[in-house]
Amino acid sequence: MELVLLISLAVVITFLGLLELLYSGLVLKPERLRSVLRKQGIRGPSPSLLLGNISEIRKSQSTTVKASTNEPPVFHNCAATLFPFFEQWRKQYGTIAK
Repeated sequence: MELVLLISLAVVITFLGLLELLYSGLVLKPERLRSVLRKQGIRGPSPSLLLGNISEIRKSQSTTVKASTNEPPVFHNCAATLFPFFEQWRKQYGTIAK
């Protein structure tokens, strides 16, 4: 009887520990990082819980690919071509405040 109680207690403690690790890794740590960035004047879109900004990035990249198929490539601004979501966020949220 005592062995069953000890095993069930160990399972509950392990489960609670895993929940705490998940909460810390998925909620607390990203929020602390966003807080540090906000203090530096860097704003941006708020991410979803598990996927972050992946859906927004994919949407931005797909619209850039559609737009760039009609135009000749521009080589002097490769960052905007490779990472169009940065340019979109810069227009939407402004530049970094110094």
